[in-house]
Parts: sequence; C-alpha cells; structure tokens
Amino acid sequence: MFTDTNLLLRKTRFMHWGDERVLAAAKAVDEAEYYRDRGISFGSLHNLLVHAMGAQWIWLERWKGNSPPRLVNHTDYPTREGLQDRWPVLHGEFYDFIAAQTPQSLGRAITYKNSRGMESTLPLEELILHTLDHGTYHRGQVNTLIKLAGGEPVSVNYFEFSLIHPLPP
Repeated sequence: MFTDTNLLLRKTRFMHWGDERVLAAAKAVDEAEYYRDRGISFGSLHNLLVHAMGAQWIWLERWKGNSPPRLVNHTDYPTREGLQDRWPVLHGEFYDFIAAQTPQSLGRAITYKNSRGMESTLPLEELILHTLDHGTYHRGQVNTLIKLAGGEPVSVNYFEFSLIHPLPP
C-alpha cells in the first residue's frame, strides 16, 4: 500500500473541482452545440460528461460490493439539467465513501464484474486511483469538445488546483 486516505481525499477534491469547472464551462455552450455529435470519444459534449459521471458512479457501486450490469449513459440523463443535478450528489457520496476508509480497508481486494461480464480483482486503493485518473483523462477531452462547440475551455490541472487550495502548513 502506498497511499493514505488523506491523499486520496485531496485527489478526490481535485477531481470534484475539475468536474465542477468543466460542467460550468459546458453550461455556457449553446444547446445545439452541446448535444452535437463531434465523432470524438463519446460523440457529444453531453454524452462525454454523462460518461465521466457514470464511471464515477459505477466504480463507487463496485467498491460497495455491487456490479451494475451497465454504465449509465445519455438515455438515463438526457438533459444537461439532470446531469448537473445528479453529479454534485454523486460527488458527495464518492467523497464520503473515501473519507470512511482506513489504511486496512484501502488494501482490501475488490472483485467485480465489468459490463462485459469479465471478473477482475484489485485492491480498493488501486481502483480509486484508476477512477481519479480516468476523470483527468476525460476532463481534457471535455475541454476539447467545449472549444469545438465555441465555448471557453477551463484550466483543470492539478497545479492550478494546488495554488487555489494549498496544503495546510
């Protein structure tokens, strides 16, 4: 084990901060452009944002011992308002789950089935780090789609987060 709960909580705050920033930037994009399929990643800005949120949800469910048969998608959240209402609630659930972990629970093996029915096992800590990394990857894609849609991309890098939210002395 190489991570502690405090570091995971900080990285979770970073993920939430970045998600909130891109969600706010996407909110300013014209409706038609927001839903336009651009042939990149999950197609539209909306679909990609729903995917990013859905990935956080499905991993949280897996950590709790559930293996949902599918990832939520744009049919579950067809409007930007639905996504904007749900994602902050999920952020709270995600943070609370990680805050409840101990060094011992972070090392516990989690076995789950993915949406193709394949079973895998990894320590909880590794799965949390994967989920945090996954969000970083997609926030970069979201910024690209925001720019293509005529919007203003936002900085979502860890350096900026650290300047705004420095570690306590």
